[in-house]
Amino acid sequence: MTRSRTLLALSLSAFLVVLSACGGAGGGDGGSGSVTGGRSTGGSRGQAEPLAKVLVVGMDGLEWRIVRDLLQQDRVPNLRALMERGTWGKLATFRPTLSPVLWTSMATGKRPQYHGIHNFLDETGEVYTSGRRAVPALWNLAHDHGLTSNVFGWWLTWPVEEVDGMMVSGTSSGALVNANWKPALLPDASRQVHPASLEDEVLELVAALGTRERAEQVAQERVFGTIPPDALGIVEKQLLIPETMWSIQADDTYAQVALKYLAERPADLNMVYFGGTDVSGHRFWRYYEPEIFDWPDKPEADRIARAKLAPFFPDHSFQSLRDLLASPAGDVMLAEVILNYYVWIDEVLGQLLEAMGDDVTVLVVSDHGMHASATNLPNAQFITGHHQDGAPGVIIAAGPGIKQQGDVEAFVTTGAIGSRGSLLNVAPTVLALLGIAPDEEMARHGAYKPMLTEAALSLAALPPVESYDEGFRPTDGTEHVSAEMNRAFVEKFAALGYIGADGTVNFEQAAVVELVNPDTFEADTEFSVPDDDPPPAPVDPSDPDHDAPEPSEPLPVGSGEADPDGEG
Repeated sequence: MTRSRTLLALSLSAFLVVLSACGGAGGGDGGSGSVTGGRSTGGSRGQAEPLAKVLVVGMDGLEWRIVRDLLQQDRVPNLRALMERGTWGKLATFRPTLSPVLWTSMATGKRPQYHGIHNFLDETGEVYTSGRRAVPALWNLAHDHGLTSNVFGWWLTWPVEEVDGMMVSGTSSGALVNANWKPALLPDASRQVHPASLEDEVLELVAALGTRERAEQVAQERVFGTIPPDALGIVEKQLLIPETMWSIQADDTYAQVALKYLAERPADLNMVYFGGTDVSGHRFWRYYEPEIFDWPDKPEADRIARAKLAPFFPDHSFQSLRDLLASPAGDVMLAEVILNYYVWIDEVLGQLLEAMGDDVTVLVVSDHGMHASATNLPNAQFITGHHQDGAPGVIIAAGPGIKQQGDVEAFVTTGAIGSRGSLLNVAPTVLALLGIAPDEEMARHGAYKPMLTEAALSLAALPPVESYDEGFRPTDGTEHVSAEMNRAFVEKFAALGYIGADGTVNFEQAAVVELVNPDTFEADTEFSVPDDDPPPAPVDPSDPDHDAPEPSEPLPVGSGEADPDGEG
């Protein structure tokens, strides 16, 4: 076995380690647990009548620039087909772009001061769990209105919640997902699957999918191809490739689990999350867009590397960055990684659509976009793509209730693309398609009406209820992830720069959440070498003085932010 292949095998072998269970008591089926795909007889808030089944596919960090490149190459036929028969555009996101906050806001239609998820860690330094969310998510509201839900791998869904349908949680473990901390199933953790009667079946499927051989095969066939070991440097062998392998494994696992159960028991609301589109962008952007990076062939970068990066590679002496990195031939092959990942997920999207059958409305959404980062100097983890400045995300919607926008070829040719609301419009839009009224706080943003047909607009016009938050379950701070999981989370996100090296997070920065106008967004692509100043003292994000302000710049027409009716 070659050295490169050995490194990949060693990194994957950790997946076979049996982990200790997460904290929290095990649960029974809890509720009806109906997974037959049939409509229940009504929830606590009556019976909604959706226009069609709804499928929401979350693709973390999906970036329009990459999508356009692939459209020009005819390599993403499923995304293109949705665009041609639906509506699509840029999706405004929050700044800073903290994944637990963004995906929770997308699923609830609420800002963080309402839903209670403010960062990667809470004020005590622990990872958030689903019980800490203070407001109902789409699956709770569907349940309360007599509809079924299937949820696979969404952020902050451990422990699973009792819904009429099926939930497979987005759990996380440092030993399984390494630096990415994207959702992944754990072999021995409780309450990862609802109903509990299906947990053994699901985990048996996951064990079969999570073999070293399968993960290596998927990685080689779908993402990396065959790269000669001598074309790779120590950075690619020890950092970039192993830390992407876990996202490949997680996405493959959730894809196969979702495909099985969506085909067997499609629900009224179906949600699936994939994280590797984000991870591949973080790790491999320099190879995708090498012409805008001043290094590795830059004397100042070599000096910084020797001074700042040597402690990260204690077993490898080097004089220049080129001593650590892939050869020019390796760079060319690695330039395909991000593109290959998108192509693979596009194929998975096509399989999900086939599993769902006809009469389904589809929303493909990303929490943010991605662009080049650290173009002037490298950072310790060689992260070369980022989004913390609020890079706009993607929304593509098609099916019953969605207008046909057209102009796909114009976008492919010119790159011209409009804005289609914000991540706060996603949940109200889904509720309208399901025939469920928003509450008054959601209605401040509202469904994104310009994309809706007359039939959907009539549902979007349902009078809002006062509040869905009142009477929702009390937040539960008694369930904790294991110490190993929490420690791994801190270590890995500290390495990515989201968390301080001492395990602190910048609550003051996270509390000031603002929506960024995609039409005026300008990417910050440079990296500043950090000094040794201590991180700011944390503040209490529940303090009213730190409530999120209204956006400081105008938002796109139709975003719903400027008009309580959602028309801008």
